[in-house]
Amino acid sequence: MNLKDRLPVPLALLLFGAASSLHAAPQPIACNALLGQSIAGATITSAVLNMATATLPEHCEVLGSIGQHTGADGQSYAVKFHLRMPTAWRERFYYQGGGGLDGSVGGADAPQLGQGYAVVSTDSGHDGATNVSALAGNAEFGFDPQARLDYGYDGPGRVAQAAKAIIRTYYRQTIRYAYFEGCSEGGREGLMFSQRYPDLFDGIIAGNPGMDLPKAAVAEAWDTQAFAGAARSLTPFGFPDLATSFTSAELSMVADAILKACDAKDGLVDGIVANPEACRFDPRTLGPQGSGQLSASQVGALDKVFDGARDSKGRALYAGWFWDPGIAAGGWRTWKIGPLFPAPGNTSLNTTLGGAALPFVFTTPPNAQTAGRPGYPGTVVTTAGPVPGLPGLNDAFMAWLLSYNMDLDAPKIYARSGSFSQSAMEFMGTSSTDYRRFRAGGSKLIVYSGQADPVFSSKYHIGWYRDLADRFGGMRDTQQFARLFVVPGMNHCGGGPATSQFDAFGALVKWVEQGQGPAALIGTAPADTPWPGRTRPICAYPAQPRYVGHGSIEDAANFACVAVRDDDDHPGDGGHGNGNGHGNGNGNGNGNGNRQ
Repeated sequence: MNLKDRLPVPLALLLFGAASSLHAAPQPIACNALLGQSIAGATITSAVLNMATATLPEHCEVLGSIGQHTGADGQSYAVKFHLRMPTAWRERFYYQGGGGLDGSVGGADAPQLGQGYAVVSTDSGHDGATNVSALAGNAEFGFDPQARLDYGYDGPGRVAQAAKAIIRTYYRQTIRYAYFEGCSEGGREGLMFSQRYPDLFDGIIAGNPGMDLPKAAVAEAWDTQAFAGAARSLTPFGFPDLATSFTSAELSMVADAILKACDAKDGLVDGIVANPEACRFDPRTLGPQGSGQLSASQVGALDKVFDGARDSKGRALYAGWFWDPGIAAGGWRTWKIGPLFPAPGNTSLNTTLGGAALPFVFTTPPNAQTAGRPGYPGTVVTTAGPVPGLPGLNDAFMAWLLSYNMDLDAPKIYARSGSFSQSAMEFMGTSSTDYRRFRAGGSKLIVYSGQADPVFSSKYHIGWYRDLADRFGGMRDTQQFARLFVVPGMNHCGGGPATSQFDAFGALVKWVEQGQGPAALIGTAPADTPWPGRTRPICAYPAQPRYVGHGSIEDAANFACVAVRDDDDHPGDGGHGNGNGHGNGNGNGNGNGNRQ
């Protein structure tokens, strides 16, 4: 008689069920056994089992590289990655997106690690500390065709595939659910994965994505020129000081005027413009022919910027921007015009990030005539006297940006040349609407966008989403696999007068693993907003939040997501598509449940 025959039936089932479960979940191999292995094209250079700390669980930490090569500029390049695999693994994988020009391998230390997820991060094919030059700074990698492609898509794609293979090798199990999350450049990477590698992830979050980033960089040059026309003084280097185009008080005044014109368009005066497509603000009401609070050059700058970048024939090169009170927030100023001299890091992010990326990474062939002098190591004479060094103050790319020609230079983001076989828009473009494989595989996509994002326009995101809905038969069908959430007042990846704290990842997991698509994300206003602790539903586009007429306006429970039409009687999705979106449906179906 065997053991099973001697035990009571329930106990026998319990014990043998447990044994079966243990057999189905083999123990991981030794972490250091991974060292030196080549797995899915990746060479593992370090593999160490780390004991638990106050902030991290016990885990196997792996460093590795892919595709090492000598670039066209003579520098050494490789796609490096950082992978942490917790001992208490929940059969889940989390890819931690990058940011900016990437170039940092990252810590692979997202909170999901402590929740039992294996986590990976990467530098996307170049090192921002060593792949540098006096001319291009950390955009030097733009001179190597392969490094460009690695940044655009090839590096992250190979890392995701290699990381999944290493995870399978280490745990001797398959991955049940795979997720990606990122914001800004990381958000662009999320869209890239959903379009180029639709089978890699069950769920993707693309926050404030740099969709079609080269076009957004052209808009950064456009904005720089527009605000230069309103600058009241020069920098110590002789260029227009963008920061003097508007004082903080003047931006606050513009924000107040926007609220006066548009706050009530959503049915409630509460400091939030929740119906931006109905907003018809005109900055000329503040100019010399209006209240006189702004100069003609300031009105002209706002008009030019918010209308969006255009060529000399008036053809749009990028989207315009919604009028939103988030214009007065620090994040908006930091991107568009920067703080006043002589504060370190004075120039706007438009001129430092866009000014580096546009000539070297997004122009083909890369432009070596920017007269860039990052850092200005010598003594600079300012109005306050000689200042030695000024390492944080540089207008290295201003001369190039101010001379950028929207007719002659902007088309170069579509150009190919010699060994640069793909244009910037080819290797960086992320506005495809071909989601057939992504949808067929049961994957889910959440995109969120700040309505007052100063660098990636939510108008552009909405335009893409309407195109997506057109392709897939309307909003209702599109929302089965992709949903867009626009956050009123929010700047780039947070900040601004907004309910900008929300759990998009929790909503994504619930959608993927339980089949419950989010009709809304519940946002909370941080302490530095006019209404700390306020909550609001951030509705799945095209629905908008509407006050139900009773209860506190500080509580999301007293708002409903409803489909609306704007003042021109266009559908709630802005007049593009059939306008049949709804605010309360759930997605149907789970993800694959066994992503390899």
